[in-house]
Amino acid sequence: MRRWFLSLLISIASTASAGTWQAYPSDLPQFDYSGDLLEAHWQELTLISRVDFPSVEHLLDQMKVYPDSALRTLQDAQAPNAHPALHAILEGSFEPLSLAIQEVWRLHYEGHFEEAYELGMQLGPFGKVPAIYALSMYAALVVEDKDKKLELFAASASQSEALLPLSPDYAFGQFGLVYSHARTLELLDTSAARSSGYITSSLEILKDLHERYPNRAIYLGTTGAIQAGIVERVGSFLGRMTYGATESRAIDAFEQALELERSMPVIYNEYTKALARLNNSDFHDHSIELLTTCIGLTPRSAEEALNLRACQRQLDAIQRPKGKP
Repeated sequence: MRRWFLSLLISIASTASAGTWQAYPSDLPQFDYSGDLLEAHWQELTLISRVDFPSVEHLLDQMKVYPDSALRTLQDAQAPNAHPALHAILEGSFEPLSLAIQEVWRLHYEGHFEEAYELGMQLGPFGKVPAIYALSMYAALVVEDKDKKLELFAASASQSEALLPLSPDYAFGQFGLVYSHARTLELLDTSAARSSGYITSSLEILKDLHERYPNRAIYLGTTGAIQAGIVERVGSFLGRMTYGATESRAIDAFEQALELERSMPVIYNEYTKALARLNNSDFHDHSIELLTTCIGLTPRSAEEALNLRACQRQLDAIQRPKGKP
């Protein structure tokens, strides 16, 4: 029964996907988290998100904690075109929805970002969380066109904002919105970035998240990235006066993140990008050290493999002789 149901999920996701997204590169490591392998590797796969495994028990617990999300899930299940996994809860069966959400995460970690997004968006609020995450990671790590990135980050931010009222204190949901805004800030010119309102709100949310969960490296890393972007645009003096951002604070945030977690490629990737924004020549040797460490890591998912690729590209650019394309 379970194997048949998972095959049905994959079929529905594949049918819904129109093939408009770029595929995960075939020359990068490939990953298989089929069956029980997803749960077996869950802790190492979720070092960034720290989300709980979407078992039936966890799903029911989340519905108690977030009754508005539970109500929206029930409403979505009553729609004539509701996904079979969602519709099953009307009959008191939550296992199909649990398995479907697991499949969203499985597709994401294996690099099937489009299928993960399409399936998750059909599964109500609890399925949309990993779907939006897949969209954001795809935009950040696969898409290279600036306008397309802006479009996708706007979509992920809009979808995150729609979900947050249903679970206002859900940390991963809050971070999803901050991440979309932080990536958007990187792509805007200075005037647009300052007038967006994203800088202050993002730093405030990250400060709150770090206070609530001080051992989660990604909050520190994202704080450091935003601060580095501020300093790059306006300098440490004005950055400190306006947003409390300085070169030393940006670097310290990343160093704290590495103290908490040294096996996540994303921290090294974002740290070296931040150093390039601050002053590439001053941090040349340290950047090479960080990137060399990064590419020496063993990726555990498609997301990590893409971050490793980004580290390699940065290292190649730093070491390329001047005048070489």
